[in-house]
Amino acid sequence: MTKEFRKYWLPVIVWAALIFSVSSISRFPKEVQPIFSVDGIPHALEYAVFGFLLARAFKNEDNREILRNNFRLLAVLAAVLYGASDEFHQYFVPMRTASAVDLIYDGIGSCIGQLFCKNKI
Repeated sequence: MTKEFRKYWLPVIVWAALIFSVSSISRFPKEVQPIFSVDGIPHALEYAVFGFLLARAFKNEDNREILRNNFRLLAVLAAVLYGASDEFHQYFVPMRTASAVDLIYDGIGSCIGQLFCKNKI
């Protein structure tokens, strides 16, 4: 494992694994929340961190200029795709549901998170 991988991509993998593991925990379903609810804040925060970590990793790709030049867009796309796969995964977890509203919060969070990634790291 290279130093660059450990520094930039390992945190992405660890954070994605953490998201997956928390999503695997069964819980009792709650009442349907309005679109602007407190429940969306944890989703936005976890994906803000994920968006930042992805942007940081893409920005520091040594051998792939296309990744470096498009790191913000790629970070949001990767985070939203992961969020969609996570919602799909939750569909199969007992007492959990897939939610388009949660995916929207994931996307909002990833957009915010990538903004904190500087152009020069």
